[in-house]
Amino acid sequence: MMTKEFKVSQQELDRLIGQIRQRFDVEMVPLRIGEETLQILHLANLEEIFLGLLDAESPTVSDLPFWAKVWDSSFVLAYFIGTQPVLPGRKILEIGAGLGVVGVYAARRGHRVLITDVNDDALLFARANVLANRCLNAEVMKLDWSSPELDTRFDTIIGSEVVYDRESYPLLVDFLRRALSPDGTAFIAKHGDLQAPRFFSELTRFFKFKERRVPITSSDGCQEVCLYAIRHKEPAAVGAA
Repeated sequence: MMTKEFKVSQQELDRLIGQIRQRFDVEMVPLRIGEETLQILHLANLEEIFLGLLDAESPTVSDLPFWAKVWDSSFVLAYFIGTQPVLPGRKILEIGAGLGVVGVYAARRGHRVLITDVNDDALLFARANVLANRCLNAEVMKLDWSSPELDTRFDTIIGSEVVYDRESYPLLVDFLRRALSPDGTAFIAKHGDLQAPRFFSELTRFFKFKERRVPITSSDGCQEVCLYAIRHKEPAAVGAA
């Protein structure tokens, strides 16, 4: 029997998809991660969009819709978070969520999740995917690392492919200093081929980290995803100027 709550969610999902279809060619596809099969709304012509932008004159990093791709690192991070115990009262913060795949999977595994991004289009898709997967324990919110409107710190922060833009490194590290609780852990995943020495140089001023390399097989062959567990060096000093 369809509940009133489900009817409301379905109406909101239909409204969102209608709004999205006015600007984008989209499709809903099943996405298997671990023991869950998610229904994910994504761009049907993402490759064409990338090629068109790359052919444009002087495209910048911000012009490219990185938020619209489900990266290999998202599968690894989602599966990892999904295996972690669900702790009462804990809410996970996902940053740079894009389509929201990692946060949606975590919610489906029982975690409470705040899914965030700074891109308005990404937020539309993330909201649609939360509704499509009936994630009552997930919220979606716009978040700018330079001026975060957060009233709490988080014990767990997660992010997939959030270190591709070199200009954002100081902002990201400063955000983690303010948003991660003194004893909390941030889990960041990136493709093994992406080199980001400047990020880790900035990061290690305030944080310590451990790296785990996860081999995966995809359409591009055998790849590696790097998963990082990041913690404050000196919890008592967090928040100091």
